[in-house]
Amino acid sequence: MKLKIAAVALSAACILNVFALAACQKKEDDPDVNEKLTYEDLYRTDEVKSEPVTGAALYKASYGYTLSEEQGYNAFRYQVRAGGAYTDMTYADGVWQGGGASMEGGAMRAVQGADAVRAFTVPVSGRAHVYGNPYLLSGESAHVYILQGDVPVADYEVTDGEGVWHSHTLELSEGETMYFVVTGDAEIYWNPAIDYTLAEEVSLHHTVDGYYGDVHPFYDQKTGKLYMYYLSTGMQTQNVVERYASLLTVSDNFVQYRDTELKMDEENPPEQELYYALGVYVDKDGRYRSSYGKGNYAGGSVSDDLLVWQNAASPYVDEADGLLKYTWRAYFDEGVYSGRDPDICYDAESGTYYCVVMNYYSSAEAQGEKGLALYMAGEDGKFSTESVRLVDLTGRGDPECPQLKKIGDRWYLFYSVYGTGTAGNVGYLTYRVGDAGVSPDKVDWNAKEEHALEGGDLHAAQLCSVGDMFYMYGWLNYTPHANVWGGYLNLAREVYQKEDGLLGTRCDEFLSSLLNKGLVASFGEDNTVLSGMSAADGAFSVTDGTGTAALAGEYGRSWIEADIELPASADYAGITLTEGGVTYHVRLERSGGELYLSIESGSAGCSVKLEDASVTSFRLKVAADGPFIEAYVNDEYSLSSHTRLTGSYEIGLAGGGAGVSVSSAQVCKLADYNNIFD
Repeated sequence: MKLKIAAVALSAACILNVFALAACQKKEDDPDVNEKLTYEDLYRTDEVKSEPVTGAALYKASYGYTLSEEQGYNAFRYQVRAGGAYTDMTYADGVWQGGGASMEGGAMRAVQGADAVRAFTVPVSGRAHVYGNPYLLSGESAHVYILQGDVPVADYEVTDGEGVWHSHTLELSEGETMYFVVTGDAEIYWNPAIDYTLAEEVSLHHTVDGYYGDVHPFYDQKTGKLYMYYLSTGMQTQNVVERYASLLTVSDNFVQYRDTELKMDEENPPEQELYYALGVYVDKDGRYRSSYGKGNYAGGSVSDDLLVWQNAASPYVDEADGLLKYTWRAYFDEGVYSGRDPDICYDAESGTYYCVVMNYYSSAEAQGEKGLALYMAGEDGKFSTESVRLVDLTGRGDPECPQLKKIGDRWYLFYSVYGTGTAGNVGYLTYRVGDAGVSPDKVDWNAKEEHALEGGDLHAAQLCSVGDMFYMYGWLNYTPHANVWGGYLNLAREVYQKEDGLLGTRCDEFLSSLLNKGLVASFGEDNTVLSGMSAADGAFSVTDGTGTAALAGEYGRSWIEADIELPASADYAGITLTEGGVTYHVRLERSGGELYLSIESGSAGCSVKLEDASVTSFRLKVAADGPFIEAYVNDEYSLSSHTRLTGSYEIGLAGGGAGVSVSSAQVCKLADYNNIFD
């Protein structure tokens, strides 16, 4: 069933200025903040009554029924059809009813002998795109019909919670009626749309003017909003700001974002004018804090609303050395030439603040000795100047955007090594697993194996805690297969802990349901062109070394699923997307005894290694969103890529090696940015 319904000395005057910092405000006890979040909480959308719609515009059934009790509001009526006659339903207790049939919100309930009908009175003549996704809520099956007056447009049998996708461009005449009919003893969710604007679909891969630079997501459980702090690329066309300035978008539903203004407090502004709000954490008193690199220390800012930020520093004299220092600053250790990309988290269990940062130990910086270091503070915000060296990265790219996260009873160290991204660009997210029950300063991180959570196209990804869940966001380069900085957000990616302590990634079940707008086509013997493959009972098997099965027709943005058998003797198997003679392979492949999920076209593309190469059975899901491809395997591995495709695909299956089999392959409609919550 569908699951619908972001140590220096200062003058005395300066010291007095910092003392003006407002006192910490104790976080109010709010039981709602501590309630366990569900997926539905994350993707919630508030009901809003539509304004009246007139003329050649976009009409959705929901524009008529949401918070409305009026027949004919925004051109929709609610009727029952019995014996061939249409009769208006009556409204009572939030439900339209008539003859045993009923409608409540998007749900349409039919019974034997009484059909549930949404009737749309055409307001103006013209061409319109009529589309929707009827799917089963209860019962075993139902028929749905679309009629233009008395003329049938389409009919479908709906037998599951995935439903079907209908899409028709029709010439409509003012005054005629479109009927959306449900028959049979079942309940169907159906929110059809009639769009006179013939608007193009909008990609789910959100971006902003000038693109997202490095992103730093923070979920605020008090407001239920996702705050996506990011660095400006300096490429804006309208409100141009300096490169590396802190900017912000906010999402109420993990899909759609709005630009939101950040401000520096006028009386006590952060000492850093550019990136003064990046990675955000909550301190012991419930205040929001952030950190940033200042060369020889990590500075800090503080906020009470996530929008207006102050200087967090307060002066004190360090009893150990008698020097004037400041709270919420992590002064780098002796022998450190400089440092950058600090990230701080608070561990309530130990009452400790941990600051992980990239430290350079020579003037050569990136070309010299370097690594990740840890600085710690108690609840007073006074950081030690002695560091714990975590990981040595000398001879490798910079370990950018590091983080420490506690998941379950383990600490995890995350970073993105420069040079491992597309064309040697900003790197993909890697991590090391700490020992169970051991604090991060006691873990021998250098001895821990490095694991990958993504491939080279998703850059500088960061994790944010969402209740007791974790989600991961990075940016997909704005030019495919090129070394550029900045781009588009990936789709919400859940990160979770597996039994062995390793991490898995997936498109969570609720988002998967939202993305799937219903069946468009299934691979079968009668609608595919086979080469080197045989087909039987919906399964396609390689018969001659390598094989393909091309699905008839062309398809737009799609959600594609398939079951794959890839024995140890085989080479690869997966889905192909072809456009203009260019083919991208989204597949599982074996190489050198290892197993990978890859998205590739010739020499361009990316991959991520699966930890267990002995696995042979896979469920592959693919979101083909115009030029963007996101692939998921067994709800355990994920991969993102920006391709040279545009979204008019020829879709096929491909495999190589003995024993390859692909079954239950189907193409569904992928939701877009504007209709995903319909």
